[in-house]
Amino acid sequence: MNPETERQELLFVWTEDSSLSSRIVGWSFHDGNDSNADASVLPHARGVDVLADGWRLIQSSQLVTRPAGDEYFSGVLVFEWLFERIVRVKPH
Repeated sequence: MNPETERQELLFVWTEDSSLSSRIVGWSFHDGNDSNADASVLPHARGVDVLADGWRLIQSSQLVTRPAGDEYFSGVLVFEWLFERIVRVKPH
């Protein structure tokens, strides 16, 4: 990647279960090319839709065994996926 012509975008996605085909329940978008980029609406419904849009999957969440009854407690979103794509630098 040439930082003079290209920048990285990162998309953190949390799904409702461990399947990339499951529904997205949260996200965080970071644009190395535009710090004011709006990520209030994610145009993807499922993790596989992000892949179909050309993003590269670079990390998935570790599957952790949870004790029975744990599904009734709230906490952090555990099914996290990290995607990236490289985009051309926007002219100023």
